[in-house]
Order: sequence, then structure tokens, then C-alpha cells
Amino acid sequence: MQSHQQGLRILVTDHGSGIPDSFRAKIFERFTQADSADTKAKGGTGLGLCISKTIVEEHGGKIGFESEEGKGSTFYIELPGYHVPEKIAAI
Repeated sequence: MQSHQQGLRILVTDHGSGIPDSFRAKIFERFTQADSADTKAKGGTGLGLCISKTIVEEHGGKIGFESEEGKGSTFYIELPGYHVPEKIAAI
């Protein structure tokens, strides 16, 4: 969590398989998963990122990601008007 321009930025990074280029444009759509085998192996409905995007945008924010296949992804949420308290920023 960090201060960002006029608000708050939260980053979440994983070191998984990354997001294929062919899938990036639809990652925030409902019922979407990069690999249908993931549904059986890990469970899930493909709604999490769609719901997250809706909530963030309702707060006037932005959600996005950077990803490299084979190395993982970093998702970010930017919320304007929110600031990181000093005690939390130091963590």
C-alpha cells in the first residue's frame, strides 16, 4: 500500500504463470478464466476480478495489471482521495 498522486495505491503480486496476451483484453469480464482447467483444479467462477472492478470504479478508482507470461502478475487498485496512514505506510 502506498500513496499515489492524489490517493492510495494497493499492489498485489503473484509469481504464477502470468496472463497470456490473448486473454488480457477480457480479464475483467464475467465468468472468465484464462484456463478452464483452473476451474476444476482450483475452483472459482471467474467473477472475482469483474466484481473487484465494479467496486473500485464505484469508488471513483481504477484497477489494472501488469503481467509477464511465466513470471507472474501485479494487480493494482488506485483510489483517489484516500491516503495511507503513516503507521500503515511503514509496514
